[in-house]
Amino acid sequence: MTQTDFKNAMVDDSTLTMKDKKTKPYICTTMDEKEIRYAQDALYVLSGKWRMPVILALHNGLRRYREIAQSIPGITFSMLSKELQIMELNNLVLRMEDPDFPKHVEYKLTEYCESLYPIVESLVNWGREHRKVIST
Repeated sequence: MTQTDFKNAMVDDSTLTMKDKKTKPYICTTMDEKEIRYAQDALYVLSGKWRMPVILALHNGLRRYREIAQSIPGITFSMLSKELQIMELNNLVLRMEDPDFPKHVEYKLTEYCESLYPIVESLVNWGREHRKVIST
């Protein structure tokens, strides 16, 4: 779908009656491209096969690398390392390194990432309902 097709598919709000506006809420219109980009940013940060499992593994506090890996079935060490680096760049995870030998590294969610928990909880609930809908 091209941008022109997308614009043509959008409903012109000026032609809607008050009843239509109440029953047909729109999240974004094409004039709200900045809002759409914000949603895309949020989805990008949360997307991927391993991002949510890592967030959930770290939700209960400090964890060492191996503990995180063991709590997520199927993740490889290299993939976990990559995910943690990306999450650290996005200010979702804090890496705490003890300079003593042997090296002791722990990870925890930042307060910024913890602010995502209501969204994560909503996604879990929506996913549960979606499975019910598609399984019937």
